[in-house]
Amino acid sequence: MAPNSRAPVLIYDAECRLCLSSKKWIERWDRKHRITFLPFQTAEAGKLVPELGGMTCMDAMRLVAPDGSISSGVDAFRKMLPFLPAGKVLALFFHLPGVPWLARQVYGRVAENRYRWFGRAHP
Repeated sequence: MAPNSRAPVLIYDAECRLCLSSKKWIERWDRKHRITFLPFQTAEAGKLVPELGGMTCMDAMRLVAPDGSISSGVDAFRKMLPFLPAGKVLALFFHLPGVPWLARQVYGRVAENRYRWFGRAHP
């Protein structure tokens, strides 16, 4: 599915088993199909987010918001939540003291080790 200017685009690592599982989980949650998914390994992702060009391994998922702003990792997840059912309520969790810091620490550790812990998906 090609990204459009009104839908947020979630760019993910299609070679990561955890990332693929997360994508499927988000797709099921996104019953109104408001989010577009795009593997970072595609040329289209590189055009949408030029910083991805030449990377052999994406360090974190990216969300390109309808306004064109780009966020990554936990911040991408937090900004994606309002597009999902009950997501606005869940996004409030990230306003609790210490939660953003802790979430970034956990996300970073998992992202660093995702191939080791979950393996690579082979297309």
